[in-house]
Amino acid sequence: MDARELAEKFQAKMGAAANERNRQSGLASEFIDKRSADVEYCKTAMENNVLPFLAELQERLGPDQFAYSHQIDMQDHRAVGVSFIIGDGGTTSISTALGNVVVTRTGDGGTAKGVAYVYRPDAEPFISNSGDLTRDKIAKLIEMVIENT
Repeated sequence: MDARELAEKFQAKMGAAANERNRQSGLASEFIDKRSADVEYCKTAMENNVLPFLAELQERLGPDQFAYSHQIDMQDHRAVGVSFIIGDGGTTSISTALGNVVVTRTGDGGTAKGVAYVYRPDAEPFISNSGDLTRDKIAKLIEMVIENT
């Protein structure tokens, strides 16, 4: 290749990179409303499904056997996550971020500190988005925790 061909190749590559950057910027702005709606759906699901279910379970099991606390958004003071403990087991947490839901469990594993475990979104109890924050799926999660405690 000569200098002209190399310069053309470089300019074509730079043009393609600029086009891709513009495309990505367009996609990001398209999804701002969707992400905002997903955040709202998660907060609503926490308020309407998760927290009332956990309160009901705590009432039935008693505070000595079941405890929970929720995390709040510092701007609007609405629930964005929750952690709970059953008996002497480890802590299970449900966290939401930008419409995604992450379920983790810590404290078990036979060591003093325990191990952290993240429930995969494509495996039981199948919790990965705001639509999965239902009483049935939270009940399935708690059932799994009880079985593994």
